[in-house]
Amino acid sequence: MIKAFIVFCVFVSILHSKPLELDINAKNAILINAENGAILFEKEAYKKVYPASLTKVFTTWYILENYKDKLSKTIKASKSALEIVPPEKKITSNYLLKPYILETDGAGFDIVKEEVLTLDDLLHGIMLVSACDASNVAAECVAGSVDSFMNELNSYIKKNGIEDTYLCNPHGLHMPEHVSTAYDVSKMTKLAIKNEDFLKIFTCKFYIRPKTNKQNKKEIVTNNKQLKPTEHFYKYAIGAKTGYHAKAKYNLMSVAKKDDRTLIAVVLGCSNSDVRFEDTKKLFNIAFLEKKEKKIVFDNKKIFQAKIFGSSKILKSKLKKDFSIDYYPSEENSLNAFVIYDDLKAPIKKDQKVAIIEIKTKDGKLIKKENIYATQKVRRNFFTFLKELFVKS
Repeated sequence: MIKAFIVFCVFVSILHSKPLELDINAKNAILINAENGAILFEKEAYKKVYPASLTKVFTTWYILENYKDKLSKTIKASKSALEIVPPEKKITSNYLLKPYILETDGAGFDIVKEEVLTLDDLLHGIMLVSACDASNVAAECVAGSVDSFMNELNSYIKKNGIEDTYLCNPHGLHMPEHVSTAYDVSKMTKLAIKNEDFLKIFTCKFYIRPKTNKQNKKEIVTNNKQLKPTEHFYKYAIGAKTGYHAKAKYNLMSVAKKDDRTLIAVVLGCSNSDVRFEDTKKLFNIAFLEKKEKKIVFDNKKIFQAKIFGSSKILKSKLKKDFSIDYYPSEENSLNAFVIYDDLKAPIKKDQKVAIIEIKTKDGKLIKKENIYATQKVRRNFFTFLKELFVKS
């Protein structure tokens, strides 16, 4: 008898992957499948660079993963969260000032001292208009101080296997040690868009911040050109976040979906704002032009063999039809095949289901499964029959 479900694991090579080939301006870039993490294209994607305001995506993701119950919580904006200096002052101080201090040329939500806002308002300001002030206030709202928040955020990042990112502040204004990679940003985004609350804000294009104790209600519209009628509008984009400062240059993280395929593109270090949108569109377009290919992993003539309890005869089995997989040529080409036998003992009937075959990704996600059937009878041997007869009597 095959106890505990004997499993045979087979490494399956589908085809050599064919990475997408194209020239882009970005110094660092990556395109991945949001479902399985397959890398379709990369250019210096593991090099540590400055993420600029893509930092705000890390901030929003972390808050929504860990403080969802505080979305309606209100906080009074503190003086320290809104402290602001000219960028030159940070430079002349050799960046010894508090790393979260705002800069006069940074984007903001126009928050004033002691203004009371909800965490939900702040997160919309962070993602729609890249508000640095809202980032600081949100950090204080959930963690008590920006410093405590950054300790939590960096710990959470590492816990999720994002190894080459270290963030000094919640908004992305320049600090020499504040770094990430195109790969890390894509990996974080893959995790973030699984969160429904994150996705709701990420895809939001228009938001009304209610009247506060300091200001009248305010209508805000996304500043991302891929998501609104501009020369860079992209009809398949579902969400995006820009980033810029002088040392980082122009960055963009974008998610697009066409048919059953969702892709994440990250471009960093672009020479100007237009280029980041053009590069991203190139990446998406060439990927969405791909057609799926079919590969037969096991044909229906392949015989699977196993020894079972109660018979000296080898159990032979096979599939009823060819076992094939559809895949995109640019995506990863390695999967694992598992043959999992049922809890069996002789006798076995011809055409009896005796096992299943499963195809899984390297991280364990099930892609496809099929039943395997006995090709012939397997009788009990005589001694097994006698043994069972005496046991029963």
